[in-house]
Amino acid sequence: MELPFTNFKLTGFSGCLLSIPALLFVGIAGVIGQQFYDEISPYIIIVATLAVLGVIISYGKSANKTHADDIKNYKDLQEELKHITVKYNANISELETSYKNEIKGLSNISKLTQKSTIRSNYSSKYTAIRKAYEKERDQYQMVWKATHGGIKLKNIWQMLFFIGFVLILGACSFSMGVTMEPEEPVTGVTALMQSRTWSADNIPMPHMTDGSQYVSNPDSILSQNVVDSINIVLRQMDEQFDIESAMIIVGHIENDDPIAMVRGVYQKYGVGKNNRGLVIVVGYLDHSYFIAPGRALEGDLTDLESDQLARTYLIPSMKAEQPDSGMFYLARGTYALFAEKDMPVMSSLTNTYNGQEDEEDTESMIIMLIFTVLLGGWAYYANSMSRKLGFNSTSQTRLRANPFIDYTTAAIAAGSVLGSSRSSSHSSGGWGGGSSHIGGGYGGGSWGGGGAGGRW
Repeated sequence: MELPFTNFKLTGFSGCLLSIPALLFVGIAGVIGQQFYDEISPYIIIVATLAVLGVIISYGKSANKTHADDIKNYKDLQEELKHITVKYNANISELETSYKNEIKGLSNISKLTQKSTIRSNYSSKYTAIRKAYEKERDQYQMVWKATHGGIKLKNIWQMLFFIGFVLILGACSFSMGVTMEPEEPVTGVTALMQSRTWSADNIPMPHMTDGSQYVSNPDSILSQNVVDSINIVLRQMDEQFDIESAMIIVGHIENDDPIAMVRGVYQKYGVGKNNRGLVIVVGYLDHSYFIAPGRALEGDLTDLESDQLARTYLIPSMKAEQPDSGMFYLARGTYALFAEKDMPVMSSLTNTYNGQEDEEDTESMIIMLIFTVLLGGWAYYANSMSRKLGFNSTSQTRLRANPFIDYTTAAIAAGSVLGSSRSSSHSSGGWGGGSSHIGGGYGGGSWGGGGAGGRW
């Protein structure tokens, strides 16, 4: 392992030992930052980080003055290595000129038969030059290290560079933690909602005992005033268009299968007089739903229209965590569709949430951008300082690559076919059942398998 922008080598084991506390520091900084959620401005952390980096730079420049001899010794080393490299690069250039002249003197036929052999011979000569270069370079470095011993200044700057990188990453992690709202413990109704599942066998159906109640809301996801409002809309659908409805919203559906629940509700309760029923099932925590018109209603409420209703009202509201809005406007939109009225608009209800979400996301992006620029700036400074002090080799101290290798490029075409499978559950036949009760009950309708469902 090599420390960033330096020539300081570490073994794999020591490199791991060095990176482990750094990663722990970054992780702990994020956890601590979350404890100060909304108490410390992330911009204060940025200013503090800049101040500490300024102290680090000041300390490093002070060390430059204290260890000025180290800078001179390193520059002398680089100059001598540059001199050695230039000498052997000149030998390679002469060898390349000789090769070109030899090839030029061949006839066209000879070029075809001898060029490869000649190139191979010159490649061997290049290898000999490289070996001589590496031997002279390594011998000089060995003598230089024996003469000068450890260079304190380089070790100081290496550690300062490393501390700077860890500081920036830790400050970034802390700042993101400050802006991240901690999760509240799940208690009360929410905890109960997460621990139980619902199916057609255990879901309460208020309409069976009270004909004015069409909404089943056992987990209290919807507020009571919204439930009452939806019941009014669905009752109008019942009275005006003979459409019996069952709108069900729960935390978890058994096996996360809304289609099975729709099928079970139709089969057990027979929703819909003359097969003009409508069952809507939503698993709020499952992020799933299904809208299923009865067998005779499929011509009036097509699969496409069901899907459009969900995409217009249900899905945007559920993504915004506004189930009241989604279910209420879904009921109103369905009624408007049958009444051939203008569809309701709920943009005012979703814009508020989206605006808050966008504002939080924008702040997080700005903070991340600032730290990204800061990290890049520190990397540039580390590289520049290493070059200035002579810690890093320049391009002039690198031996030329072998010009006699016959490079060939091959294009390998690799293709992969990504298959996507789409499974759909479509029921054949219908299920009827149920019986009327005094003051409630459904009309014995069935489901033909149509409708639309999905996830958000």
